[in-house]
Amino acid sequence: METIIRKREATDALELAHAIAVVWNTTYKGIVDDEFLEGLLKNEEQSKEKLISNIDKQPHYYVLTLQEKIIGWIYFTLESDKYKNAAEIHSLYILKEWQGSGYGKLLYDYAVNIILENGLKKLVIGCLDGNPANEFYKHLGGHYIGQSLFRDKYLENIYLFEF
Repeated sequence: METIIRKREATDALELAHAIAVVWNTTYKGIVDDEFLEGLLKNEEQSKEKLISNIDKQPHYYVLTLQEKIIGWIYFTLESDKYKNAAEIHSLYILKEWQGSGYGKLLYDYAVNIILENGLKKLVIGCLDGNPANEFYKHLGGHYIGQSLFRDKYLENIYLFEF
C-alpha cells in the first residue's frame, strides 16, 4: 500500500478536522477534560474552517495518506517558543489503527530533513504528560529538558533533539 506525504490542502480540511477529533479523543481520554474532547467531535465544521483559514500561516503542515485517506499528519515551525535556535514540532499524530507501523517515524524523518535543509540543528517537541507518545519521542532520541503548561492547564514534557 502506497503512502504519500504531502502539504495539506483546503480540500483536506473536513477529513483532517475529523481525524484530529478522533485522535484527541483516543489519545487524551483521562488526560484532557472530557468537555473539551467532546467539543472537538461536535465542532468539526468550525475546526475545518479554522484549518482552511490557517493554511497560509502554517507552511509546514503535511498529511500522510494511505490509499488517499489521511492516516497521520505533522505540523512544525522553523522557530520555537520553547527553545532558542530550534525548530518545533507542534503536532505529530497517527490514527490509532496505524500506530506502531512506522508511520510516525516516517513523518518525523520527513520533518527532520526539511529542518536540516533550513540549516537548523535542533528540534523540540512537547508531549502531554500521560500520553504514551512520550516513549516514542525518547525512542527517537529526544532528551527530556523540562516541562511547560499546554493551554495554561495541561503539563507537557519537552524533548530536545540535536542533529
